[in-house]
Amino acid sequence: MEQQDKKNPQKRTVYLALAGLALVVLMTILGWRAYIRTIQKDEWEELGSQREYKSHYVIIPDDYTSPLWQDIYRSAKTAAEASDAYVELLGDWEAGDYTPLSYMDIAIAAKADGIIIRPDGTANMRDAIARADAAGIPVVTVIDDDTASSRKSFVGFNNYQLGAAYGQQILSCVDGDTRKITVLFKSGNSGNELIFQNLKTVIENGLSAEQKKNVEIQSLTIRAQSTFDAEEVIRDLIHEEDTRPDILVCMDETDSESAYNAMVDYNQVGDIDIIGYYQSETILDAIEKGIVPMAFTLDTEQMGQYCVEALEEYRTMGYTSNYMSVDLNVITQQNVEAYRDTQERQGR
Repeated sequence: MEQQDKKNPQKRTVYLALAGLALVVLMTILGWRAYIRTIQKDEWEELGSQREYKSHYVIIPDDYTSPLWQDIYRSAKTAAEASDAYVELLGDWEAGDYTPLSYMDIAIAAKADGIIIRPDGTANMRDAIARADAAGIPVVTVIDDDTASSRKSFVGFNNYQLGAAYGQQILSCVDGDTRKITVLFKSGNSGNELIFQNLKTVIENGLSAEQKKNVEIQSLTIRAQSTFDAEEVIRDLIHEEDTRPDILVCMDETDSESAYNAMVDYNQVGDIDIIGYYQSETILDAIEKGIVPMAFTLDTEQMGQYCVEALEEYRTMGYTSNYMSVDLNVITQQNVEAYRDTQERQGR
């Protein structure tokens, strides 16, 4: 037989190919078995029940692992259960080269009954929202809005009020040594300019004549392709003396943590006041220790609930509110413990 195989190398190649294929199949099966073991028990119970829901809604986050999105999803899922609807969180960003646009296409192809998404301000995203609308799928924008799109409702903050709220808190950090205030924005939010202009107006109106001469208020829009790129921009900002601000305002959860880490790494604790965003564990620790004076946070309980309510209302009545406002709160040393207690109750 061995001599026959040597005389017929082509036949031997076929045997090797089949053996390789069998190995791939075996590894795939083992991989799936390992994956299945990692899925939470309650998710499998839900799948196993084969329950049919009246509606299927999809949330498309810009950061699947973010506590902010996990909290919005948790709230939306609870609200949907009361309406016999199922909410699915799409976006395992480590699983492949998928983008929010990719998941929009998936949601449209799956004929979801509604989509909840944070738009990025691009024409491609507006086209995707238009395709969903043409397919009869209502879209609700959340956190950031895109009024030029065909979305049905926006759940978030009024940009004018948001700018005023930030301006008031920034003023409380201004002292005689303050020379530069920098506000960080992520590209893609059409409301950035309005937020900044109102924020700047509130600050300027609260400064003394002498402070107005000395204090520079500027905005910096981070146009990055990845979280790593944004982190590098922030680290350079804090590391370089000529760009380093006295007060750094972050309007993004990831940017807040990046700024805090850079401040610690470059020994700038006490020299920079960071106004953070959302209640991540890192930011809560920093506030509790007095390293970060405060952080803004949104009411994710309301946000998830209002998104589902908007979709339910539109599907039932054919219309819904164009804008639903959620509460904006400020975390300080005085109330940080209450936010920790809330996280513990939620099992975070």
